Amino acid sequence: MLASLFAAPPSHAQDGALPTADFSSLNEDSVRTVTDIIDPLTVTLDDGRTIHLAGIDYPDLDYYDPGELSQTAIKILDDFLKGKKVIIYNTKNPADGRVNRMGHEIAQLERKDDGVWVQGMLLTLGLARVRTDRTNPEMAEQMYDIEQKARDAKTGLWEVDAYKILPADDAEMSIGSYAVIEGKIVTAAMKSNKLYLNFGQNWRSDFTVAIDTQSRRAFRKEGFDPIQWGGKNVRVRGWVSSFNGPYMEIDHPERFEILPDDAPPPEARNETPNVPEEEKINNDKPPASDILNRKGNALPSYNND
Repeated sequence: MLASLFAAPPSHAQDGALPTADFSSLNEDSVRTVTDIIDPLTVTLDDGRTIHLAGIDYPDLDYYDPGELSQTAIKILDDFLKGKKVIIYNTKNPADGRVNRMGHEIAQLERKDDGVWVQGMLLTLGLARVRTDRTNPEMAEQMYDIEQKARDAKTGLWEVDAYKILPADDAEMSIGSYAVIEGKIVTAAMKSNKLYLNFGQNWRSDFTVAIDTQSRRAFRKEGFDPIQWGGKNVRVRGWVSSFNGPYMEIDHPERFEILPDDAPPPEARNETPNVPEEEKINNDKPPASDILNRKGNALPSYNND
């Protein structure tokens, strides 16, 4: 299915509308040349640094056997970035969020010659979805806007049933995976210094989102008080585990989107998605050459050379 989706760029890409961004919330680090694409989230630079692309996620990413979305992203990044100069932007906090546990620098990238935002391009094509974290939430609003346009156009992953947004009533289908879930918060209650947002009448079986005390401070800092969110329609994303039904812990406000009261419900999925075990965050990576030599799909060209 995905091969046909990416045989040609979507209309907004054909029109030259690949996205640019406002990076004023970030620190402009340097300008370097991309030398290699390690995987769809990782590139290397001419100064020896390795960059992890901040803020995005591929639902079929398996480092040993990447799915079609991930394979397509690798090929497009190779065409789009290899040998090109990029501007590197990272968080303004030098103490937290610039380097991950693998020693890779976490950054947003902008192609220098035309100002195209790399993460925005991947979201536009429906290859990736938004996945912020606590230390790198700055570009969330701009990324969500692009993701919504791709979803409205049913571009890429948003045409695949297994990756669609789940209604809260069906959240159990996503246990053991990262998911985007949408629904109305029925009640908000504190227990043992943790806030629980319940999406049903029965907290023992319905979808629940939990926010601990430390994380609530981050919400308050941004002017949000989730204990007042009873009755609100929201979209939330994160790892879903099983604890009195489907359960998600959230540690920063950018994982939520507040929706209009009259927002239409998400489409129901046809069946439970089959989530490979390796998709559940396998950090053992094969050599870059092994990934890059895998067969890919027919892809659009975005290199201006």
